[in-house]
Order: sequence, then C-alpha cells, then structure tokens
Amino acid sequence: MDGPNFEKFSFSQKRNPRKDELLARQREGQKLSREDAAELQGIFAFPDNPRGADLLMRDVLGKTTEKEKTELKKHFQREQFSPEVNALWDRVEAGDPNVVQVTMSQGKAIEVSVAGQEKIIWTYGLGGCYGCLVFTEHLDGTRNAVLTHYPPTEISQDLAKLRELIGKSHKMKEASTKQTVLVMAAGEWVQDPITKKSSFGVRDQQTADLLALAVQTELGAGVDIKLEPYSENQTDDMKDQGTLLVHIPASGKGEARYRSWFSGGTLGKQEPKK
Repeated sequence: MDGPNFEKFSFSQKRNPRKDELLARQREGQKLSREDAAELQGIFAFPDNPRGADLLMRDVLGKTTEKEKTELKKHFQREQFSPEVNALWDRVEAGDPNVVQVTMSQGKAIEVSVAGQEKIIWTYGLGGCYGCLVFTEHLDGTRNAVLTHYPPTEISQDLAKLRELIGKSHKMKEASTKQTVLVMAAGEWVQDPITKKSSFGVRDQQTADLLALAVQTELGAGVDIKLEPYSENQTDDMKDQGTLLVHIPASGKGEARYRSWFSGGTLGKQEPKK
C-alpha cells in the first residue's frame, strides 16, 4: 500500500529541505518507510516547531512517554491560536497578575484604576457555551469588567456567578454611565415565515435574555445590551476559534475593547439605537 499523500494536507507549506526531499521521493513512486512517513507527518503538522514535529513523529512510532504525550497535546493546542493568544497563554503560565484567564464553568472580575496598568481578561473554548461580558466605567476613571463562561447545562450557575461578582463590586453597582453587557451565544439561521428571508440569530434567545436581565437587575437602568450569535462550525485554517479577549487599559490610555474569533469592538460607548 502506498504511503499517505501529505501534499493534500492543509497545513502551512513553509519550505523545508527535508520535507521537499521526502515529498520528491513520494512523487517518484518510492514507498516511504514508516519512520520517514512519521517524520513527514510531524513536519506538516508543525512546520515552525521542531520540537512539536519531533514529538509527533515519535508518537506516531509509539515511542513517546506519558509526559511527552501531554507535551505534544500542548503543542497541538498552541497551533490553534494566533501569536497574540499564545502570548497570553505564556503570561498566564508565568503568573502575570494583569492577565486573567477564565475557563469553562468559571467567572472572574478585574478592576483597573486610573493609574493602573492594562489588564486583559479572556476565555477560550466557547463552542456552544455562553460568554457574558459586563463592563462599567466610572467618573473617577475606574474601569471594571466581569467575564463568565458557562455551558448551556449550567445557566443557573452562570446567573449566580454574575450576581456574585457584580454584587461584590460597589463600583459596578453605582456606575451610572457607559455600562455594556455582551452576551455571546451559539447561533443559527432562521427563516422568517412571512418574508421568507433568513437571518442569523441567537439559537436560544430566552436564555440569552435571561443572562442580560440578570445583569440589568444588578446594575439598574442604562445598560447597553449586545447579543452576538456565533457559528459553531469549525474552520481548519482559522485561528483563535472560541476565544474572547477583553483589553482594559487605564482611563485616558486607550479604549476598552474586545475581540473574538469573528468580531470585535469597543466597550463603554452607547451605540445609536436602530
């Protein structure tokens, strides 16, 4: 049986002399040895990461230890993200207090004073889950943000965490301007039964509204609600799928902003009603 045709893989095609040599042999009809095929697989999967390529080659050959298998899994994880997000992973692992990571079934809060450094709160793996971001800015320049990430089966926990985190912050509860709630939820295409036109909206509108209402109840009037439905379809060549990054610089040192894998925007500014 001929070896796999690695040229059809959708990985980066950065030039590599060893890869070119192995592919040339394959094109000439030569059967690659098991070792060579494993090496080529590693090169294609990790074109810019020699350690990852070596680990994958050895794993295909059944030569990796459990510790190396864990390391290889991490290398694959890093391939899913952009340099920006990988830099955040590095800062989290280094214990940087200005980078707060929220994993699934979690919610966390940050506060940035006028004289403080920029803080980043972010999450990943949002496929099918709800991401709820609450941002407030105050007359003294203090900025606060709360971010939760919960699956559809844990909406009650999500609601409780939102109430808890907002309830702990007198600043957030007393804010009277520039309040923003961003609810990210899985979406779907729906056809209007009358116009027959299709539009992309939140799949479970009732749950999204429930999350927004819980925040409104805690913060009071004047809250700007944004609902952002997302597609759960995965694209091989797209980085950062399932991520939501929130940058909160000190007041006067830049706009608070967010970026997901499909959208982005600023926080704290009321958008005109349509």
